[in-house]
Amino acid sequence: MQDAVIAVDAEGRVQWANQGMVELTQRVRLQAPLVETVRDPELLRAVKEAVDTRTVRGGRAIAIVSGKTFDVTAAPLPDGGAVAVLRDLTERELLEKTRRDFIANVSHELRTPLTSIQGYSETLLDTISPDSPQREFLEIIRKNAARMGRLTEDLLALARVESGEKRFDLELVTPEDLLRDAAQNFAETAGGRDLQLEVKDEAAQPVLADRDAIHHVFGNLLENAVKYGGSGTRVILGARLVEDAVEFYVQDFGPGIPSEHLSRLFERFYRVDKARSRESGGTGLGLSIAKHIVLAHGGSIRAESDLNHGATFLFTLPSAREESESKYI
Repeated sequence: MQDAVIAVDAEGRVQWANQGMVELTQRVRLQAPLVETVRDPELLRAVKEAVDTRTVRGGRAIAIVSGKTFDVTAAPLPDGGAVAVLRDLTERELLEKTRRDFIANVSHELRTPLTSIQGYSETLLDTISPDSPQREFLEIIRKNAARMGRLTEDLLALARVESGEKRFDLELVTPEDLLRDAAQNFAETAGGRDLQLEVKDEAAQPVLADRDAIHHVFGNLLENAVKYGGSGTRVILGARLVEDAVEFYVQDFGPGIPSEHLSRLFERFYRVDKARSRESGGTGLGLSIAKHIVLAHGGSIRAESDLNHGATFLFTLPSAREESESKYI
């Protein structure tokens, strides 16, 4: 294996290491505590938790070799010990950073000309008569400039969240407050489409969250429910307690989503119905942005669906104690 591998017994003493680990650390000592070979806290934590809980644990190690990042996977062994595999992510992360920087720079440079195109097209539309043959062409220009503008804004938002550049102001907030804000913002849209909006709040436990960011998540999920759950007559917005977290959900009663698409819904530009997405003017980035905002809060997000019975998008936020303080991440 090209990846570095090391195994320890139930007491944390090194039992075996492959050549990749020997070359990486230059100090593997059999029967010695793992900390004498590797001093990275994330690796040590993952291995200890794998031994104690008998479950697979992961982490990201940055203190093994200066300037390198490793993905750590630690799994329990039958004899009570554990084995850890280190995969070098340095090159991949560099490529990801280059990609994010490129997208952010291009999107930023496109904002000014797109704003000018949209502004001048709207000005021209205001100056020509409604029956002018040029009006149709100007409407096409304005519509596509607006769509490109939304795309560049979403690309910039996604790049900031992925890179960690976007800072979140976490504060103690109740699920009731988050649900109320989302429902108020969505009420006009729901009324215009004859959708009944129901709010079910079954969680009294507060969470640490950035209100604006979670409002953005709800906005994307509710917009998605309106676009693709249009054949339904109602949308349910709710929250409930699940172990040490609060799970929020947006449920529609439309045609549902085929199971083969569920695992890919949160990828950039992924669309279940490409033709319908183009008609609705979506950018294909809303769910991806929502995913990265939730992950940055320490939560998770997923989708469930049964064909002809609608779809439910769910995300969790870790519960917070009342004495928790606001902070930035």
